[in-house]
Amino acid sequence: MSIIALAPRWLSALVIGICVVFAGAPTVGAQQQEEDEYQGLPEGEGREEVAAYCGACHSLGLVSQQKLPRHRWEDLLVWMNEKQGMPKLPPEDEKIVLDYLTEHLGPPKTRRRF
Repeated sequence: MSIIALAPRWLSALVIGICVVFAGAPTVGAQQQEEDEYQGLPEGEGREEVAAYCGACHSLGLVSQQKLPRHRWEDLLVWMNEKQGMPKLPPEDEKIVLDYLTEHLGPPKTRRRF
């Protein structure tokens, strides 16, 4: 007779439940690892490019706390190119990065009151 057959039913159910919970654990761990990789950057088109380009020199937390409008992000890129020796981004990547920064890391959107 097997040990499972001798165990009470509740114990068998508990063991099976624990196995099911831990079977999903790698998925939770992988999701946490992805979030750590992006250091809180919101999901969206351009997140990978921002993480790669900006994260090469800065913590992504520093980038995400700026909350700048597009023209200021543009000025900041020019300043980093001219004064800090950052290579210019390819034009298509620059647009993707600026679109992402403006949409997800721009100033808070305010609603007008009438």
